[in-house]
Amino acid sequence: MTTRPERDEAARGQARGPREAQRARATRDANDANDANDANDASPSGEAREESPEPRPRLRAWVLTAALVLGTLVGRAIVEGSICVRRSDDALARGEVDGAIAYAMRATKWYVPLAPHVAAGYERLRTIARKAEASGDADGALIAWQAIRAGARGTRSLWTPFADRLAEADEHIATLLASKPPPGVDKDKPREQRVREHLELLATSAAPAPSAVVALYLGLAAWLYGAHRALSAFSGRARAGRLAWTGAVIAALGLVVFLFALARA
Repeated sequence: MTTRPERDEAARGQARGPREAQRARATRDANDANDANDANDASPSGEAREESPEPRPRLRAWVLTAALVLGTLVGRAIVEGSICVRRSDDALARGEVDGAIAYAMRATKWYVPLAPHVAAGYERLRTIARKAEASGDADGALIAWQAIRAGARGTRSLWTPFADRLAEADEHIATLLASKPPPGVDKDKPREQRVREHLELLATSAAPAPSAVVALYLGLAAWLYGAHRALSAFSGRARAGRLAWTGAVIAALGLVVFLFALARA
C-alpha cells in the first residue's frame, strides 16, 4: 500500500506533466518562428529589399516636375504668341504698319512647333512685304522681309524653323538692297553681281555648330545629374561614400563639357 504523501506526490506529477508539455511546445514553436525570420533576413531578396532606395516614386516625381515645367513654358509661349498676333491685327486695322510688323515678328519668336500663331505671324509679315513691294514702298518692304529673317534666325537651334521663309526673305532683301543707289566702291558693278554679293553676305551664319549645342545640353544634364547624385549620398543611403564620389566625378566632367561647349558656341 502507498502512503498518503506518496499519493499526493504522484498526483502533483500528473498535474505538472500536461503543463510542462504545453510550455515546451510553445517554446519550440517560438524558436521555429525566429529561425524562419532570420533565414528571410539573410536571404538575397531580403538584402535587396533593405538596400533598395525605392527609386520609382522619386523618378515619378522628377518626371512630373519636368512635365509641369515644360507645360508651363509651352503654354506661356502659345498664349504670348497668340496675343501678339491679335495686337498685330489691331495695329494693321488702325493703319499702323510698323506696329503690325513689330507684333507679328514677336509672334514668330514665341516659337512652338506646330503652333498656329507662328505661321500666322510669318504670313502677316509676308503679306505686308508683298503689298509694300507692289505699291513701290521699298523701305517698308525691306523692314517686313528683315522681320521675317529676324524671326527665323532668332528661333533656330539644331535646325532652322521656316527655312523656306528665311530663304525667300533673303532673296527679296538682296534684291531690294541691290536696287538702292550703290556706294562708290560698287558703282561700276552690275545689279546682278550686287544681288549675288548681298545673298552671300546674308547666307553667312554666325550660329553655333549643332555639335556644340548638343554638347552644351549634354554637359548641363550631366552636371545637374552628378550634383544630385552627390547630394543624395548624404540622405542616409547605403554606400554613401561611393555615391558621393561618382556623383562628384560626373558633375565635374559635365561642368567641363558645358563650359567648353559654351566657349565654342
